[in-house]
Amino acid sequence: METQKKRVLLVEDSREMQAIVRHSIGEICNLKCVASAEEGRQELEKGIYSLVLLEVSLPDANGFEFCKDLRAEQRFADLPVIFLTGKTELSSKVQGFEVGGDDYVTKPFDPEELKARVRGKLRRTKTAGSSFLMAGFRVDLSLQKIFVVNKDGSETALPLTPIEFKLMSHFMKNEGKVFSRQKLLDMFWSDSLYVSKHTVDTHISSLRKKLGAPGINLRSIFKQGYTFTLPEENKDRDREMTI
Repeated sequence: METQKKRVLLVEDSREMQAIVRHSIGEICNLKCVASAEEGRQELEKGIYSLVLLEVSLPDANGFEFCKDLRAEQRFADLPVIFLTGKTELSSKVQGFEVGGDDYVTKPFDPEELKARVRGKLRRTKTAGSSFLMAGFRVDLSLQKIFVVNKDGSETALPLTPIEFKLMSHFMKNEGKVFSRQKLLDMFWSDSLYVSKHTVDTHISSLRKKLGAPGINLRSIFKQGYTFTLPEENKDRDREMTI
């Protein structure tokens, strides 16, 4: 069976550079290209990536600040980031590493060198952190599946659709936060032309049924949206644990 390629996110506003990077590393990973920091953030919120390639000079943000903000969040603290930029000054390179970058590649670059650097970084990316436990479930981000952890230690996979998995894993990673219907639509249905806010309600209802008793923790907040919140008495016992 062919091994599934790891996902790499390129945040780069130049279409020409996007094409060059795709030509360089497209065969060794599943590459997604976006043109702004905002699009990059949206992708990281709704998808699981093993590596980020990041331009410093973006139309809506500074790449150094973008990386620094990622490092401030526990869920992105260990996400590898390679700066891919035309800034060749030593001070820029030093700043890149100081804000949490793992590597710094300057343009123009040799395609084979970039491929080698990306391949090496992906090879060293561990599976640790690719799954976590919460509320009696194990969320496997690499397999994109959620398993019920039974009393005897065995696991049973929930029959979730891809969009249901993305929704539920997002709620679990952001336990306690409230997301409006419109926010969820923008995050998970942005490519669909014909959707309504009822689409979110339908998927939430389906998720609750498939989760069983814990589905009660996926709650609607009047005029605000939806949230996944663990009961206070269970938070210490069922707090999120990285495997």
